[in-house]
Amino acid sequence: MSQRPRISVVLPIYKTAPYLRELHRRLVDTLSPLGGDFELLMIDDGSPDGAWAIIGDLAKDDRRIKGIRLSRNFGQHPAICAGFEHAQGEVIVLMDADLQDPPEVIPMLLEQLRGECDVVYTVKAGDGESPLTRLTSRLYHAAVARITRIPVPRGVGTLRLFTRRMLEALLAYPERNVLYGPLMFFVGFEATVVTVDHQPRPGGRSSYSFRRRLALAVDSILSYTDYPHRFLVKFGVLTLALSLVYAVVLVVRYLLASEPLPPGLTLLALLIVVSLGAVMIGLGIVGMYVFRVYQEVLARPRYVKAGTLNIQEP
Repeated sequence: MSQRPRISVVLPIYKTAPYLRELHRRLVDTLSPLGGDFELLMIDDGSPDGAWAIIGDLAKDDRRIKGIRLSRNFGQHPAICAGFEHAQGEVIVLMDADLQDPPEVIPMLLEQLRGECDVVYTVKAGDGESPLTRLTSRLYHAAVARITRIPVPRGVGTLRLFTRRMLEALLAYPERNVLYGPLMFFVGFEATVVTVDHQPRPGGRSSYSFRRRLALAVDSILSYTDYPHRFLVKFGVLTLALSLVYAVVLVVRYLLASEPLPPGLTLLALLIVVSLGAVMIGLGIVGMYVFRVYQEVLARPRYVKAGTLNIQEP
Protein backbone atom coordinates (compact mmCIF):
# COMPACT_ATOMS: atom_id res chain seq x y z
CA MET A 1 0.00 0.00 0.00
CA SER A 2 1.45 3.36 -1.05
CA GLN A 3 2.13 5.97 1.57
CA ARG A 4 -0.41 8.78 1.74
CA PRO A 5 0.70 12.23 0.67
CA ARG A 6 1.14 14.42 3.70
CA ILE A 7 -0.92 17.33 2.37
CA SER A 8 -3.95 17.39 0.06
CA VAL A 9 -4.99 20.79 -1.31
CA VAL A 10 -8.63 20.83 -2.49
CA LEU A 11 -9.37 23.49 -5.11
CA PRO A 12 -12.95 23.85 -6.46
CA ILE A 13 -12.65 25.66 -9.78
CA TYR A 14 -15.30 27.77 -11.49
CA LYS A 15 -14.48 30.75 -13.71
CA THR A 16 -10.91 30.90 -12.37
CA ALA A 17 -9.01 29.48 -15.35
CA PRO A 18 -6.77 32.58 -15.81
CA TYR A 19 -5.28 32.11 -12.33
CA LEU A 20 -4.55 28.37 -12.38
CA ARG A 21 -0.98 28.48 -13.69
CA GLU A 22 0.11 31.10 -11.18
CA LEU A 23 -1.77 29.30 -8.40
CA HIS A 24 0.00 26.06 -9.27
CA ARG A 25 3.42 27.75 -9.28
CA ARG A 26 2.87 29.43 -5.93
CA LEU A 27 1.52 26.24 -4.32
CA VAL A 28 4.49 24.20 -5.54
CA ASP A 29 6.94 26.89 -4.37
CA THR A 30 5.22 26.94 -0.97
CA LEU A 31 4.73 23.22 -0.36
CA SER A 32 7.94 21.78 -1.84
CA PRO A 33 10.27 23.13 0.90
CA LEU A 34 8.11 21.54 3.62
CA GLY A 35 9.80 18.21 3.00
CA GLY A 36 6.73 16.04 2.54
CA ASP A 37 4.60 14.80 -0.33
CA PHE A 38 1.57 16.73 -1.42
CA GLU A 39 -1.20 16.57 -3.99
CA LEU A 40 -3.30 19.29 -5.63
CA LEU A 41 -6.89 18.25 -6.30
CA MET A 42 -8.32 20.56 -8.97
CA ILE A 43 -12.06 20.06 -9.44
CA ASP A 44 -13.51 21.61 -12.60
CA ASP A 45 -17.09 22.43 -11.59
CA GLY A 46 -18.35 22.87 -15.15
CA SER A 47 -16.24 26.00 -15.58
CA PRO A 48 -17.06 27.68 -18.93
CA ASP A 49 -13.64 29.32 -19.39
CA GLY A 50 -11.53 26.35 -20.49
CA ALA A 51 -10.23 25.44 -17.04
CA TRP A 52 -10.10 21.70 -17.83
CA ALA A 53 -7.67 22.19 -20.70
CA ILE A 54 -5.34 24.15 -18.43
CA ILE A 55 -5.60 21.50 -15.71
CA GLY A 56 -4.70 18.89 -18.34
CA ASP A 57 -1.62 20.82 -19.42
CA LEU A 58 -0.47 21.21 -15.83
CA ALA A 59 -1.15 17.56 -15.00
CA LYS A 60 1.04 16.35 -17.87
CA ASP A 61 4.12 17.87 -16.26
CA ASP A 62 3.15 17.42 -12.61
CA ARG A 63 1.75 14.09 -11.45
CA ARG A 64 0.90 15.64 -8.10
CA ILE A 65 -2.06 17.35 -9.79
CA LYS A 66 -5.22 15.25 -9.51
CA GLY A 67 -7.85 16.56 -11.91
CA ILE A 68 -11.57 15.88 -11.58
CA ARG A 69 -14.01 17.16 -14.18
CA LEU A 70 -17.69 17.30 -13.26
CA SER A 71 -20.27 16.77 -16.00
CA ARG A 72 -21.83 20.18 -15.32
CA ASN A 73 -21.86 22.96 -12.77
CA PHE A 74 -23.09 21.24 -9.60
CA GLY A 75 -22.05 24.05 -7.24
CA GLN A 76 -19.16 24.78 -4.93
CA HIS A 77 -20.01 22.30 -2.19
CA PRO A 78 -20.53 19.23 -4.45
CA ALA A 79 -17.19 20.13 -6.06
CA ILE A 80 -15.60 20.30 -2.62
CA CYS A 81 -17.16 16.93 -1.83
CA ALA A 82 -15.51 15.44 -4.92
CA GLY A 83 -12.16 16.72 -3.70
CA PHE A 84 -12.70 15.47 -0.17
CA GLU A 85 -13.66 11.99 -1.35
CA HIS A 86 -10.47 11.71 -3.43
CA ALA A 87 -8.07 13.36 -0.98
CA GLN A 88 -5.40 11.01 0.36
CA GLY A 89 -3.49 13.35 2.66
CA GLU A 90 -3.19 13.33 6.41
CA VAL A 91 -3.69 17.09 6.32
CA ILE A 92 -6.28 18.70 4.03
CA VAL A 93 -6.21 22.31 2.85
CA LEU A 94 -9.39 23.80 1.40
CA MET A 95 -9.04 27.07 -0.51
CA ASP A 96 -10.50 29.02 -3.41
CA ALA A 97 -8.66 29.14 -6.73
CA ASP A 98 -8.99 32.89 -7.35
CA LEU A 99 -5.72 33.90 -5.60
CA GLN A 100 -7.52 35.91 -2.92
CA ASP A 101 -6.17 33.51 -0.31
CA PRO A 102 -2.35 33.55 -0.56
CA PRO A 103 -0.89 30.01 -0.68
CA GLU A 104 2.18 31.31 1.15
CA VAL A 105 0.29 31.23 4.48
CA ILE A 106 -0.12 27.43 4.43
CA PRO A 107 3.14 26.74 6.36
CA MET A 108 2.00 29.13 9.08
CA LEU A 109 -1.35 27.35 9.27
CA LEU A 110 0.43 24.00 9.54
CA GLU A 111 2.29 25.28 12.58
CA GLN A 112 -1.07 25.94 14.25
CA LEU A 113 -2.25 22.38 13.63
CA ARG A 114 -0.68 20.58 16.56
CA GLY A 115 -1.69 18.93 19.81
CA GLU A 116 -5.45 18.55 20.20
CA CYS A 117 -6.26 20.98 17.40
CA ASP A 118 -7.99 19.45 14.36
CA VAL A 119 -9.02 22.55 12.40
CA VAL A 120 -7.44 25.89 11.58
CA TYR A 121 -9.90 28.48 10.26
CA THR A 122 -8.82 31.73 8.65
CA VAL A 123 -10.44 35.12 9.13
CA LYS A 124 -10.18 37.61 6.29
CA ALA A 125 -8.26 40.84 6.74
CA GLY A 126 -7.60 43.54 4.17
CA ASP A 127 -9.62 45.02 1.33
CA GLY A 128 -9.82 42.03 -0.96
CA GLU A 129 -13.58 42.34 -1.45
CA SER A 130 -16.08 45.05 -2.25
CA PRO A 131 -17.98 46.70 0.64
CA LEU A 132 -21.23 45.03 -0.47
CA THR A 133 -19.59 41.59 -0.57
CA ARG A 134 -18.08 42.08 2.89
CA LEU A 135 -21.42 43.28 4.26
CA THR A 136 -23.44 40.36 2.85
CA SER A 137 -20.80 37.87 4.00
CA ARG A 138 -20.82 39.24 7.54
CA LEU A 139 -24.62 39.29 7.65
CA TYR A 140 -24.73 35.69 6.43
CA HIS A 141 -22.27 34.40 9.03
CA ALA A 142 -23.90 36.43 11.80
CA ALA A 143 -27.38 35.18 10.89
CA VAL A 144 -26.28 31.55 10.64
CA ALA A 145 -24.41 31.76 13.95
CA ARG A 146 -27.37 33.31 15.76
CA ILE A 147 -30.12 31.16 14.29
CA THR A 148 -28.32 27.81 14.28
CA ARG A 149 -26.49 28.50 17.55
CA ILE A 150 -23.25 27.39 15.88
CA PRO A 151 -20.29 29.68 16.75
CA VAL A 152 -18.95 31.11 13.49
CA PRO A 153 -15.93 33.47 13.61
CA ARG A 154 -16.70 36.86 12.12
CA GLY A 155 -15.25 37.15 8.61
CA VAL A 156 -14.31 33.46 8.34
CA GLY A 157 -13.02 32.55 4.88
CA THR A 158 -12.93 29.48 2.68
CA LEU A 159 -9.24 28.85 3.39
CA ARG A 160 -8.93 26.32 6.18
CA LEU A 161 -6.69 23.43 7.14
CA PHE A 162 -7.73 20.30 9.02
CA THR A 163 -6.75 16.78 9.93
CA ARG A 164 -7.73 13.44 8.45
CA ARG A 165 -9.93 12.84 11.48
CA MET A 166 -12.02 15.90 10.64
CA LEU A 167 -12.25 14.85 6.99
CA GLU A 168 -13.51 11.38 7.91
CA ALA A 169 -16.09 12.97 10.23
CA LEU A 170 -17.31 15.22 7.40
CA LEU A 171 -17.58 12.32 4.96
CA ALA A 172 -19.68 10.40 7.49
CA TYR A 173 -22.58 12.82 6.91
CA PRO A 174 -24.61 11.37 4.01
CA GLU A 175 -27.01 14.23 3.19
CA ARG A 176 -27.22 15.25 -0.47
CA ASN A 177 -27.38 19.02 0.07
CA VAL A 178 -24.23 19.20 2.14
CA LEU A 179 -22.84 22.62 3.15
CA TYR A 180 -19.32 22.16 4.45
CA GLY A 181 -19.01 25.64 5.95
CA PRO A 182 -21.70 25.24 8.64
CA LEU A 183 -21.10 21.47 8.81
CA MET A 184 -17.50 21.87 9.97
CA PHE A 185 -18.62 24.04 12.88
CA PHE A 186 -21.50 21.64 13.56
CA VAL A 187 -19.13 18.65 13.75
CA GLY A 188 -16.98 20.36 16.35
CA PHE A 189 -13.41 19.34 17.30
CA GLU A 190 -10.81 21.68 18.71
CA ALA A 191 -10.19 24.63 16.39
CA THR A 192 -7.87 27.61 16.03
CA VAL A 193 -8.65 30.85 14.20
CA VAL A 194 -5.91 32.74 12.34
CA THR A 195 -6.17 36.11 10.60
CA VAL A 196 -4.74 36.28 7.07
CA ASP A 197 -4.59 39.05 4.48
CA HIS A 198 -7.28 38.74 1.83
CA GLN A 199 -5.96 39.84 -1.56
CA PRO A 200 -7.99 41.65 -4.25
CA ARG A 201 -9.47 39.26 -6.80
CA PRO A 202 -7.46 39.67 -10.03
CA GLY A 203 -10.53 39.13 -12.20
CA GLY A 204 -12.77 41.57 -10.38
CA ARG A 205 -16.12 40.48 -8.97
CA SER A 206 -16.74 37.14 -7.34
CA SER A 207 -19.10 34.62 -8.94
CA TYR A 208 -20.95 34.50 -5.61
CA SER A 209 -23.67 37.10 -6.20
CA PHE A 210 -26.03 38.44 -3.55
CA ARG A 211 -28.69 36.04 -4.83
CA ARG A 212 -26.39 33.03 -4.42
CA ARG A 213 -25.38 34.16 -0.94
CA LEU A 214 -29.05 34.50 -0.01
CA ALA A 215 -29.77 31.00 -1.33
CA LEU A 216 -26.81 29.67 0.67
CA ALA A 217 -28.16 31.33 3.81
CA VAL A 218 -31.60 29.74 3.29
CA ASP A 219 -30.01 26.31 2.74
CA SER A 220 -27.95 26.71 5.92
CA ILE A 221 -30.99 27.63 7.98
CA LEU A 222 -33.06 24.74 6.62
CA SER A 223 -30.21 22.25 7.11
CA TYR A 224 -29.17 23.07 10.66
CA THR A 225 -32.18 24.45 12.50
CA ASP A 226 -35.95 24.23 12.94
CA TYR A 227 -36.13 27.99 13.41
CA PRO A 228 -38.68 28.56 10.58
CA HIS A 229 -41.11 26.13 12.23
CA ARG A 230 -40.68 27.71 15.63
CA PHE A 231 -41.11 31.17 14.11
CA LEU A 232 -44.39 30.11 12.49
CA VAL A 233 -45.70 28.71 15.77
CA LYS A 234 -44.85 31.95 17.58
CA PHE A 235 -46.33 34.02 14.77
CA GLY A 236 -49.53 31.96 14.85
CA VAL A 237 -49.85 32.29 18.62
CA LEU A 238 -49.20 36.03 18.44
CA THR A 239 -51.76 36.50 15.64
CA LEU A 240 -54.37 34.53 17.58
CA ALA A 241 -53.69 36.48 20.77
CA LEU A 242 -53.93 39.86 19.03
CA SER A 243 -57.12 38.79 17.26
CA LEU A 244 -58.71 37.73 20.56
CA VAL A 245 -57.65 40.96 22.26
CA TYR A 246 -59.03 43.01 19.37
CA ALA A 247 -62.31 41.06 19.47
CA VAL A 248 -62.66 41.59 23.24
CA VAL A 249 -62.00 45.33 22.85
CA LEU A 250 -64.67 45.62 20.16
CA VAL A 251 -67.24 43.74 22.23
CA VAL A 252 -66.50 45.76 25.39
CA ARG A 253 -66.73 49.08 23.52
CA TYR A 254 -69.99 47.94 21.92
CA LEU A 255 -71.53 46.91 25.24
CA LEU A 256 -70.29 49.77 27.44
CA ALA A 257 -69.96 52.71 25.05
CA SER A 258 -72.56 51.68 22.49
CA GLU A 259 -70.01 52.14 19.71
CA PRO A 260 -70.95 50.37 16.48
CA LEU A 261 -68.98 47.37 15.40
CA PRO A 262 -66.78 47.71 12.29
CA PRO A 263 -68.47 46.86 8.98
CA GLY A 264 -68.63 43.11 8.72
CA LEU A 265 -67.26 42.87 5.19
CA THR A 266 -64.20 45.03 5.93
CA LEU A 267 -63.32 43.15 9.10
CA LEU A 268 -63.90 39.78 7.45
CA ALA A 269 -61.69 40.67 4.46
CA LEU A 270 -58.88 41.83 6.77
CA LEU A 271 -58.98 38.63 8.79
CA ILE A 272 -59.03 36.48 5.65
CA VAL A 273 -56.05 38.28 4.12
CA VAL A 274 -53.97 38.01 7.30
CA SER A 275 -54.86 34.36 7.83
CA LEU A 276 -54.28 33.44 4.19
CA GLY A 277 -50.88 35.12 4.18
CA ALA A 278 -49.82 33.27 7.32
CA VAL A 279 -51.07 29.95 5.93
CA MET A 280 -49.25 30.44 2.62
CA ILE A 281 -46.00 31.28 4.38
CA GLY A 282 -46.36 28.21 6.57
CA LEU A 283 -47.12 25.95 3.62
CA GLY A 284 -44.14 27.35 1.74
CA ILE A 285 -41.74 26.63 4.61
CA VAL A 286 -43.16 23.15 5.15
CA GLY A 287 -42.90 22.57 1.40
CA MET A 288 -39.19 23.45 1.45
CA TYR A 289 -38.55 20.90 4.17
CA VAL A 290 -40.63 18.27 2.35
CA PHE A 291 -38.70 18.88 -0.87
CA ARG A 292 -35.40 18.47 0.95
CA VAL A 293 -36.64 15.18 2.45
CA TYR A 294 -37.70 14.11 -1.05
CA GLN A 295 -34.23 14.85 -2.38
CA GLU A 296 -32.63 12.82 0.39
CA VAL A 297 -34.98 9.88 -0.26
CA LEU A 298 -34.02 9.89 -3.95
CA ALA A 299 -30.38 9.54 -2.83
CA ARG A 300 -29.05 11.03 -6.06
CA PRO A 301 -25.28 11.46 -6.27
CA ARG A 302 -23.95 14.85 -5.23
CA TYR A 303 -21.98 15.11 -8.47
CA VAL A 304 -21.21 13.21 -11.67
CA LYS A 305 -17.65 12.87 -12.94
CA ALA A 306 -16.97 13.40 -16.64
CA GLY A 307 -13.25 12.67 -16.42
CA THR A 308 -10.21 12.45 -14.17
CA LEU A 309 -6.48 13.02 -14.44
CA ASN A 310 -3.73 11.22 -12.48
CA ILE A 311 -6.32 9.42 -10.35
CA GLN A 312 -6.50 5.66 -10.06
CA GLU A 313 -10.16 4.77 -10.02
CA PRO A 314 -11.16 1.74 -7.90
